[in-house]
Amino acid sequence: MNGTAAAAGQTREDTGPTMEAVETVTLISDDSDVEMTDITVKRPSKSESDEGRRTSRRKKVKVGYGDNGAKTNTGTRPGSACEGADASGDRKPEPGPKPDPPTPKSKKREPEEKSATGPDPNPYQELMTGLEGAAFQSRLPVDKMTAAEAVCFPHIIKHGLVTQRMFLNVRNRILQMWIEEPTVQLTYENALKKMESPFDSDPSLVRKVHAFLERHGFINFGIFERLKPLPVKKHAKVIVIGAGISGLAAARQLQQFGFDVIVLEARDRVGGRIATFRKNAYTADLGAMVVTGIWGNPLTILSKQTGMEMCPIKSTCPLYGAGGKPVPKHKDDMVEREFNRLLEATSYLSHQLDFNYAGNHPVSLGQALEWIIKLQEKHVKEKQVQHLGGIIGWQQKLLANQNQLVETLARIRDLKAKAQHLIDTKPPKPPPPVKEG
Repeated sequence: MNGTAAAAGQTREDTGPTMEAVETVTLISDDSDVEMTDITVKRPSKSESDEGRRTSRRKKVKVGYGDNGAKTNTGTRPGSACEGADASGDRKPEPGPKPDPPTPKSKKREPEEKSATGPDPNPYQELMTGLEGAAFQSRLPVDKMTAAEAVCFPHIIKHGLVTQRMFLNVRNRILQMWIEEPTVQLTYENALKKMESPFDSDPSLVRKVHAFLERHGFINFGIFERLKPLPVKKHAKVIVIGAGISGLAAARQLQQFGFDVIVLEARDRVGGRIATFRKNAYTADLGAMVVTGIWGNPLTILSKQTGMEMCPIKSTCPLYGAGGKPVPKHKDDMVEREFNRLLEATSYLSHQLDFNYAGNHPVSLGQALEWIIKLQEKHVKEKQVQHLGGIIGWQQKLLANQNQLVETLARIRDLKAKAQHLIDTKPPKPPPPVKEG
């Protein structure tokens, strides 16, 4: 049984910027990745030289979309634990005009030299830091406000791009503080102390942004040391059905929001599909053993909070069929290309067409993939119907030609029979007249 939306729904109600900051752990809002396409901050273009972000077993060039919707092929990001990619050095923007107001100066991290004993123990540290990396890790656009932010901060929208840039820098800096140290609660007071000038000049804005990020689960989630006690007052009672990872996460978030939570589980254990089989000296994970895509994944933060090391999987992952034999490479490549194409289509629907809701309900990645596959099947069926219609048309023409041939042969036979009959019934020629002499 999975955690139901009845419990998680309590945490998805958007609150305005004037709400009192709740020092709790929150769930991630479903509409957190909806971009406001009409709120665009022009920034210098950046060239990336990172390793490819993996959407499947092999490296693949990332397809991005500019503000005008055009496809652009950029250097790819490190994508999953399957890559074992090494991100070293800072990404430096191309020369161009600096945005106004100035961005806070973050600590410049020089690429550390690799020791002679082996590679960097944490090759993913570079993307975990920096304003852009913090926004990316939090599944937020670095230079745009989301729809939820626009609703909660309407005064920021009204005051133009300069105010929006101020907001974005404060938001990204708070995210950076949390990602750099996710094992300790990030309070408003500590965030204000670490905030650089001039972005610390408006404590009210910092407080509201901190409350928004905490309320929507971008900061202070997971397993961390709390610096402030939980709220004593209980707002309501909530029953969470299912003690899987979703149900347990929802129960923990709601409990730290001040709700009285009861979790119901039908099995004799918790974890849901996360289970480990143990027998004697043998251990095998029956689920949740591979993290596909560690960037922008909350599990990356959870692994850092719990001290659980993620081991990169080999880049070569052969695919085996039902008979135990390796699948031919050309078939494997064909399936991989199709899979990547489906992911690109869902990314385009979400970020460019803003197709994130259907019937006032958020659209998940699985639903988007299913719809795209069904649309593709419909398109294939239409092509098949068109092809079969063409075959039927040609068959009808062949049948008409066949009938004409049969009729022509029948006429030829009739004419031959008539000719033979005329030959047979032809009277003999009369003898020539005898001349009298």
